Parts: sequence; C-alpha cells; structure tokens
Amino acid sequence: MSYEATAGRLRIPPDTRRLIAQLQARAQRAVLLSLPSGEPRHYLYDILPNYPVRSGKGLRPVLCLAACQAYGGSYEAALPFAAAIELLHNAFLVHDDIQDGSSERRGRPALHVEYGMPLALNAGDALASVASAAAVRAARDLPAPVATAVLEGWERMTLETIEGQALDLGWQRDGVTDLTELDYLAMCGKKTAWYTTIEPLAMGAVIGSAAPWREAETFDFGWLLGLLFQLANDIDGLRAPPGMNDIDEGKRTLVLIHLLGAIEGEARAEVVRIMELPRGERSDDQVAFVLGEMERAGSVDYARDCLLELAAAAWRSADETFGPLPPGPGRDILLASTSYVFERSGLASWATWR
Repeated sequence: MSYEATAGRLRIPPDTRRLIAQLQARAQRAVLLSLPSGEPRHYLYDILPNYPVRSGKGLRPVLCLAACQAYGGSYEAALPFAAAIELLHNAFLVHDDIQDGSSERRGRPALHVEYGMPLALNAGDALASVASAAAVRAARDLPAPVATAVLEGWERMTLETIEGQALDLGWQRDGVTDLTELDYLAMCGKKTAWYTTIEPLAMGAVIGSAAPWREAETFDFGWLLGLLFQLANDIDGLRAPPGMNDIDEGKRTLVLIHLLGAIEGEARAEVVRIMELPRGERSDDQVAFVLGEMERAGSVDYARDCLLELAAAAWRSADETFGPLPPGPGRDILLASTSYVFERSGLASWATWR
C-alpha cells in the first residue's frame, strides 16, 4: 500500500473522533477514582496519580470499551476493566522508565527522577497491585464462565508482557546483534501487543457478548494492530532528542536488524561495536554514525514499507472481523483504530520525513 493510498484511510470521522476523546476522559476518571488514598500519603498515595493524570494515547481503554459496546454490551460494563488495564500500563511505564534510564515521561520528569528510585519502584508495584485487585473485584459481577475467561486473559496478558520486556532488556544487556525479523516481531507481540491491543479487545468482546469464545475472534486484528503500534513507536524513536532515542538506549528494532543484514565489512563491524556498548557509553557521534548508516542502507525506508504493509493487513483484518457486526459507535471506533494508531504515533508526519 502506497503512502497516498494510506492517507485516504487515515481520516477519522468527526463523530468517532469525539467519542474516542469522551471514552478516554471517562476511562481516566475511572482510573483516578480507583486509586486508594490514606497514609503514607506523602511517600506513596500522592505519587500514584502522577502518571495517570498525564496525557497519553489512551488506546487500551478505548479498545476495551469500544469492543464491549460493539459486541452487544455497554461502556459501563467494561469500564472497570478498561481502567484496570490503564492502571497496569502506568505501572509498566514506571518500571520501564527505570529500566531504560529514561529521564522524561510525557513531557515531564520520569517518576524516579522526581521522587527517587526507591519510591518510584514502590509506586510502580502499588499501581500493578491496584490494577490486578480492580480486575478481580470487577470480575465478581460477571457470569462465572465470563469471569474465568477475563481473569485468565488478564493473567496471560501480564505474563506475556513481562516476558517480552525481559527479551528486550536481555538483548540490550548482552549486546545481542544476531536477531532476525521474526525475533523482533515475537518480542513486540509479547511486550506490546498483548496488553495494548490483544487483551483489551478480547476482554471487551467477551464482556460485551457474554461469550468466552469471542476472545479468539479479535486476536488476529489485535496482533497486527499491536505490531503496528510498536513499529510506529520504534520509527518515531529515531527522531527523539540526543540521549533519548532508540540508538542511545540500545533498542533492538526492525530498523537496526535490517541495517545489520544490509551492510558488511568495516561499517557493519563498527555498528555492531557501537550497539554492543552499555547504555550511556554511546557518544553523539556514534549515534549519528548509526543513523547515517540506516539512511544509506535504506533501513528507514524498509521499516516504513513494513509499516504500510502492516497497516494494510490491519485494515483488512478490521473490516473482516468487525464489518459484520451491527452498526454502532463501538464498531466505528474499532474500524478506525488503525487510523488512530497512525495519527497518535506521529506517523503521518513521519512518512514524509527524510
């Protein structure tokens, strides 16, 4: 699919756009209301809302709410679960920022920068605990087979995400450079797709239809959309400021994997040497060298082409999966969610960047 053809599908209807914003706000309110208070307030409970109040993409709760409505349920029925998923996401962000050594999150200091590593780690643990407890409480109101499916899905989602993060961190720690595209896609599927798209969609579909078997129906689209989400972030990560982009962090991305397969000789040896360095030891010149090699080898264009192919596959899957559902606002959001990922990931502007 060409960029011109992609641009034709990027337009989100105004009513759908407004509803997405409304559902995001509704989920954020539910998240904040689910946070406990008390003592020690200064060292814990005042810290917990720090990330949830910052503006994010809001994709996870919107997919869960939209799927529930599209499959015959109400937004209200899925709201506690959508909020729980967003709480878990914020817990992962706290830990991820520490693991990556990130200094900022959503335009403000990362939690460990603002409050110190020990308190930030503890707050991340608390957010994860609150998220799981909220999901368990909400499941008590569901029919037994539905509750079982939802909680088993929650358990698998959490473990898959942690396993994917372990792969990402381990490859960086060990300086692994002999990865394949399949390695990368498997890692992204675990680290990102399971809790960003696959399980939010499955959870909403199961709750809305009261049919546990529906979770399999949304899997293919969720997988494709999750990979699209991560690849778009990886591409956009090349444009981050010095010290904060994916090369600085040592991320093993599709762009890097293509580069290592496309070059040889001294240039390849130098890229490998640079990417094997620990985080914080890559100079600005070394990062610029790797970026330059990516451009010369066509690795950035290759990733762009892969992204467009993923988008085309995701649009087809959405049409096949959600097209037969009864017309409604939830269905409209699901059909527009690929476009939403493009838009919120900054891809539309990136696609013309060179």
